Amino acid sequence: MKEVIQGRGSLAGAVPSLVFRRDVSSIVLRRSQLPHLPTITTPARDLFHALSQPTGIEAVREQARTFLDEKIAEASLLHSGLPNDMTALPTWLEQRCLRVRMDYQAYLADRHAGHQPRYFSGKSHALHFLQSMAPSRMVEGAWLYGCLKHWREAKFAPLCRFYLRNLGDGDESSNQVSLYQQLLDQNGCSDWRGMADQYYMQGAIRLALGHHVDDYLPEIIGFNLGYEQVSLPMLIAAYELSEMGVQPHYFTLQATEDDACVVATIKLLCALLDEATTQKDQHTLLQRVANGYKLHQLGLGIPEIVASFDLQQAFLGVIQPYAVHIERAYRIDCMERGIRGRWPDSLPLPLLLQHLCHEGWMQADEKGKTRLWQVLERGHCLPWDAYQQQILLDWIDSSQEYVKRLRYTDMPAVVMASSPITHIMAAQSSHHEVDDAQEDVMDYIIRLLSPVVHYTQESLKAARVYKSILDKGSELYAQHYAFFLGYGPV
Repeated sequence: MKEVIQGRGSLAGAVPSLVFRRDVSSIVLRRSQLPHLPTITTPARDLFHALSQPTGIEAVREQARTFLDEKIAEASLLHSGLPNDMTALPTWLEQRCLRVRMDYQAYLADRHAGHQPRYFSGKSHALHFLQSMAPSRMVEGAWLYGCLKHWREAKFAPLCRFYLRNLGDGDESSNQVSLYQQLLDQNGCSDWRGMADQYYMQGAIRLALGHHVDDYLPEIIGFNLGYEQVSLPMLIAAYELSEMGVQPHYFTLQATEDDACVVATIKLLCALLDEATTQKDQHTLLQRVANGYKLHQLGLGIPEIVASFDLQQAFLGVIQPYAVHIERAYRIDCMERGIRGRWPDSLPLPLLLQHLCHEGWMQADEKGKTRLWQVLERGHCLPWDAYQQQILLDWIDSSQEYVKRLRYTDMPAVVMASSPITHIMAAQSSHHEVDDAQEDVMDYIIRLLSPVVHYTQESLKAARVYKSILDKGSELYAQHYAFFLGYGPV
């Protein structure tokens, strides 16, 4: 990395035929010249879902800008640890990676010595983690999306390449979103779009940055530096997921990436510093890069997501929709046994569950099924989601411990799920013929590479085409036309 700072490094696959056509210093200082905006609290979850729609993005762009300004102001108050001297940055990053490796080796030594898992108390806890990570992992690389429109500018080429890398360079088996969706599907955790706002912060930041690359390029550089570093919590989570029977390939893949992205990011930062002619401009640039780096500290990180799991609350949330059916089954059971129900009609669900526990509904029969499970199964009320079923199993297994606290447990707030993301390739009323002009075709390709849909078959092919164009300069080959001319607007 030191050679990059000293100007002796080179990047594989550079695009010598492209030119950097704009004054980068105008990008560096643009955000600092804007007037201070009043603080307006924008729910991360609402913004995430709005930016995840294929249409109407322009209507929420200003909302995303306001959201970013709020979060950058919040991040500016935090400590980053980044060195002020750019020449020290590669060494600082290498030392940080070394500390992570040493800490992970110490964790492994503790586990091999018989220590308990640090993160996950059971299978449902691990699945909660997978589901809670989805809002950020399902928009992997989104903060770099805006770089794609600068495909003619050589200094953006590395960031474009790293966005394509998140897309698997058009290979579905390496596409980050496809891989995570497979992980969710395999473990019954696909229903993640209705979670609480706190889980959407990082996903909303990523999407918002991707729609405002021209105004937030220094912050995007800092965010990229923070993202690419190997994380001790991710390594621990991958190890303990494997112990729970969850294949951690996705997370180990993330942790074993080389540092090519960091090298290229530092190289771009050096180029921007060269364009910042005064010491004040350089200081402003580095301050903005540090703020972008600190954006990773907002929202819930891996340890916070792990700590946010409450099996009691999760169980009540799963069982609540079926409370009426369970109560009816209990009344029928009491009548069949010639006894009256021992509760008023308005008894809260936690107290009803206490009655069921005392009546033996959580004790398994000779076939291994509890009365509660059988009642749900016969009434076709058993959750189809494997994650929710695991919550039921884990709570029932520990019901003797949890039943003591039911009387003092509040019911969890119900979060309404948002409508599923609309497919970006859905049919529209008007048909659009893509112009043969190179700019129009490139705009079309870039829309296909949106974070919303880059895992679709059409978009995977578009990624392969974009990569070939980036590799070979600005020439667009005729054999690509047929693919794009066959589709309507994106």
